[in-house]
Amino acid sequence: MKIGIAGPVSLRLLSTYVEYGEQMPAGYLFAPMAAWVESLLMRDHQISIFTLAPGISTPLTFTGKQLTIHIGRYRAHHRAHDFFKQEQEDLLKAIQKDPVDILHANWTYEFALAGLKSGLPTLITAHDAPLNILKIYPDPYRFARLLMARQVCQKAQIMTAVSRYIENHFRQVFRFKAPIFVIPNGVPDFIFNLAKPNKAHSQQKNTVFASNLTGWVGRKNGKTLILAFSLLRKQYPECILWMFGAGHGENEAAHIWAKKMGIAENIVFRGQTPYQQLLEEMAEHVDALVHPAIEESFSMAIAEAMAMGIPVIGGRESGAVPETIGQSGILVDIKNPHDLANAMAQLVQDRSLRNNLAKLGFEKAKNCYKLDKVTQQYENIYKLILSA
Repeated sequence: MKIGIAGPVSLRLLSTYVEYGEQMPAGYLFAPMAAWVESLLMRDHQISIFTLAPGISTPLTFTGKQLTIHIGRYRAHHRAHDFFKQEQEDLLKAIQKDPVDILHANWTYEFALAGLKSGLPTLITAHDAPLNILKIYPDPYRFARLLMARQVCQKAQIMTAVSRYIENHFRQVFRFKAPIFVIPNGVPDFIFNLAKPNKAHSQQKNTVFASNLTGWVGRKNGKTLILAFSLLRKQYPECILWMFGAGHGENEAAHIWAKKMGIAENIVFRGQTPYQQLLEEMAEHVDALVHPAIEESFSMAIAEAMAMGIPVIGGRESGAVPETIGQSGILVDIKNPHDLANAMAQLVQDRSLRNNLAKLGFEKAKNCYKLDKVTQQYENIYKLILSA
């Protein structure tokens, strides 16, 4: 089957599959899409990727034996003023130049609109909740995105959603009546292989918490975590917090704010870290992931932590966080630093609880989020669409 994948891709992770791959732009910082493409390649599909990248003046194409990558232009500014017109045009031209049996467009914006305009059999996957995002970031850009998602819902004949939370959003907000199948994002096998059984029973002296957040302001809610950690250290001063992700490096926004508040002690501001290194260090050293986001459609940080046997603390009303974690973590009022600090203290005090949550999380991730299982579900839907 020749499958087209339209969406944001970390292109460097796929550089070995095409000629001159080292010359490709970086693309997006979204590793799960690249892992999913690799899973499809291992199943002997022919894949064409239709994606975008900033900093290029003309569209680019890179070809390999089994994979072709088409890269359109992604403007630095004013994209939303014309509803991503240039981006849609570059994507559509590439799709028309390289027709596929089925096109799978990710996110309900420029990639989906270009895919639907192509006239090819198209599956749309919804990865976020446009109206809820607009409520958190009430700006013209997100309003334009909301209108784009509405247009997608008027044209799409079938969709998948990465969580039940997202499915419900599209049913309630956009009144989408066509089929929606819930398929979570997939976690590759190598991440499961990083798990350290019984790490909670090791003799490591200091409890190490970690967060993995993209961006400092808005829905990621890092300030509450830092405040909670400062409360925790009044009882357990030896605890450590590692903060990964953009905006959380040394002398970046999170560090500057914590220093200003006088509560930066014992926080290691790691910032943006290479994907493999991040996972390996999490698996080796981190006792618990604290995910303070106030809204998530499906958190890869949570799913990956569960796959590595790391217990998770998340928000009980944070979008898809409760359904992602299930019974394998601790859910709290994530806007309340005291509630969050109490949950962190539970994991410091009770190593057997940490170990039990780690095992439950690993089993849930293995049963629900393994990439092979996710890929098989998508293959089944591709066949369903093509047989219609």
